[in-house]
Amino acid sequence: MKIFGVVLLVIVLVVGGYFGYQYYQKWQDNQKSNELKIMEVLKANQGIIIKLTTELAEIQKKVVGDTLKETIVIKEEAPTYESEKDKLIELRKDPVVNEEKIKVARVEFEERINEFQASPDKILINTGEEKIVIYEDDQGNLVSLESGITITRHRDVKEVIGDLQEGKKVETGKAKDWKLKAGGYYDITEKEAGIIISKEILGFRDYSLNASILSDVKDLEGINLGANINYSIKDNLELGVGITIDKDYFIVLEYSF
Repeated sequence: MKIFGVVLLVIVLVVGGYFGYQYYQKWQDNQKSNELKIMEVLKANQGIIIKLTTELAEIQKKVVGDTLKETIVIKEEAPTYESEKDKLIELRKDPVVNEEKIKVARVEFEERINEFQASPDKILINTGEEKIVIYEDDQGNLVSLESGITITRHRDVKEVIGDLQEGKKVETGKAKDWKLKAGGYYDITEKEAGIIISKEILGFRDYSLNASILSDVKDLEGINLGANINYSIKDNLELGVGITIDKDYFIVLEYSF
């Protein structure tokens, strides 16, 4: 029963991760749509200013001619990377008293690190006296590692709109990159059925070669490894045949994520 529980947990995590990823994709698509709507409004109404507020910055956007002009002011009290790092250093001077505050500050600090690492654009500005690092957040706004910074950016309107439209297409197509599959199998040799989880190794048209983990639900003696060739019969549903490392042949029906 323990083996079955482990396999069931893996399936739950895979399915949960898939739907979580789909939700994230929809959220990102909505973000892209909102940004696109803002750009269309600004383009149609030359000179008007749209003000936005994020956790880190106050942002003003307007279109003049073919240029999008943005002014981003990183708030003095913003929880930037540097401010959260300084806060952690100060709190750790008395770790016993500040134990709970350290936990909260650590979470905020790690969010800034993850946001920075995930940014597609990072710029280092050397002013001679100091170095300033700016980057794009997940909404496409420039922000800084430090508080109290003002950033001005000019971009071509057509390029911005084109990137947003292309971005939506790219994000929508990423859901198929998982190449994970889960379903059931029937062992032709041993006359037994079980649960199977697969990872696609190679794909050609409607065919795919997969590496698989199999678990027999009859006596739960253990987990077996195998390989199978699947054919996509409808949408994400696949039918295939395979062989285990014990040289048992099996038929498989799987759903592809």
